[in-house]
Amino acid sequence: MQLILVVEDDEKIAANLTLRLREEGYGVVRFRRAEDALAYLRDAHNVQPDMALLDVRLPGMSGIELLRVAGEVMPAAIVISGEATMAETVEAIRLGAHDFIDKPFTRERLLKSVRNCLERESLRLQVRALRDQGQEIVGRSDAIQTLRATIDKVAPTDSRVLIRGESGSGKELVANALHRLSRRVSRTFVRLNCAAIPSHLIEDELFGHARGAFTDAKTAKRGLFEEADGGTLFLDEIGDMEPALQARLLRVLEDGRVRRIGETTDRKVNVRVLAATHRDVESMSQSGSFREDLFFRIASVPIDVPALRERRDDVPLLFSTFLQHFCARSQRTALSIDAAVYDALSKYAWPGNVRELRNLAERLSVFGTDPVTVEQLPSTILNPGASESGIVRITEGATVMPLRDFKTQCEKEYIESVLRRTHWNISRAAQLLDLQRTYLHEKMAALGITRPE
Repeated sequence: MQLILVVEDDEKIAANLTLRLREEGYGVVRFRRAEDALAYLRDAHNVQPDMALLDVRLPGMSGIELLRVAGEVMPAAIVISGEATMAETVEAIRLGAHDFIDKPFTRERLLKSVRNCLERESLRLQVRALRDQGQEIVGRSDAIQTLRATIDKVAPTDSRVLIRGESGSGKELVANALHRLSRRVSRTFVRLNCAAIPSHLIEDELFGHARGAFTDAKTAKRGLFEEADGGTLFLDEIGDMEPALQARLLRVLEDGRVRRIGETTDRKVNVRVLAATHRDVESMSQSGSFREDLFFRIASVPIDVPALRERRDDVPLLFSTFLQHFCARSQRTALSIDAAVYDALSKYAWPGNVRELRNLAERLSVFGTDPVTVEQLPSTILNPGASESGIVRITEGATVMPLRDFKTQCEKEYIESVLRRTHWNISRAAQLLDLQRTYLHEKMAALGITRPE
């Protein structure tokens, strides 16, 4: 679902905008003041909007000023106003506003401008991705060279692909590359993690619903198949999909038609489906725990992603890339790395694959000192099978930060650690943490914890 930021101090207009946008299937986050919207945009833990609708006249900072000071965190924006001067209009366009809508405006005028803005932004991002093509899958090993060659051959086709690999090995990066190099690159790429959403909600996510289909269905909602029409739908962890939903998915793959919950008519869609799993779905199909006919439908072309231990030569390049990325993100001077660190990392088996290595790099970008040495590595890497002397390992020269930030970082890392141990099974993790499942979901959202694939 695409998210739209609305900054409007008139409650009636804001409510009207929200209703119209949600009727079209968009998510909305709303603020009365530009200062609050700016704080939201600058918080990396928040879901960043795909575009913004800004009023000019606001209490405190104006919408134009918000455009000016937000800089890179401001998404593509449409400015709305009934009192703007010509100078303000020109300034808004100069600052990059996609459109300027005068109040009052019709529903058609609003939605047309919103669709155009989102489409243009999508194309801009796709072009940028094309320029950076090949840089997401990092590595020079033979295994990665073979993987890239396979992606190059399969991507331009419309074949369905089953991406197989261990958790954390980079299956979503492969799916991204397949879409980026396909003929559908200018259209939507939609992701759904079948293991991260309760089974009773996945059907609604995939197929959508009609207004009044159930108690809370106050407006109609498009499903992900409709959102991905003309583009690509990526179903991650498809091996965790319930049998009843497998049957509905099979029907869509057979005839290309979807039916919203509560409706009696079908809608035609043109979607390329990519699926991924860390499970052996072929064996599951033979044992009856996964539909065999669905397996053959989704596995037209299988692609196997190598585990990190199968491409140890890539570990130094991956680690240095991740470490410098996280240092730059936190505006910290890049850390140098002692050569002995590379040797130690290359000898480790990496049961969590690239995700585990990435998490280590992020941790060291916060707690590490320059240069990064083997003494700063966890004992579980230096001595596999050994346990840490404490939950947190900190060197004497580690960067000092406010206690509140330290506690937040530790809490985030610990919850992520438990989630990795349970293969991101939210219910099991909640049991181990002695938390209610709903509260764990809230904590994950607050701490910015999302499943990487």
